[in-house]
Amino acid sequence: MMRAMPTILALIALFVFPWQVSFVAVFAAALFMPAAGIALGIIADIVYYVPGASFVPYFTLLGAVATAVSMLVHRFVKTRIIEG
Repeated sequence: MMRAMPTILALIALFVFPWQVSFVAVFAAALFMPAAGIALGIIADIVYYVPGASFVPYFTLLGAVATAVSMLVHRFVKTRIIEG
């Protein structure tokens, strides 16, 4: 349950806070669950979609970056704990 709490809080932040705060919350959630970054990015793109405004899904791309960074951090931490 504790691992899901940052993801739930990031999901709530998508609806309550501006996008800058939401991005920080999504990045923090991605550190606990790497797939949360891209999933919350897709949800943000669906919620804030404006037809004709842009062809690039920015929130999904930022979520993918958060997912990639969190996967690298997880791999680095696991390597350091096992070796160290």
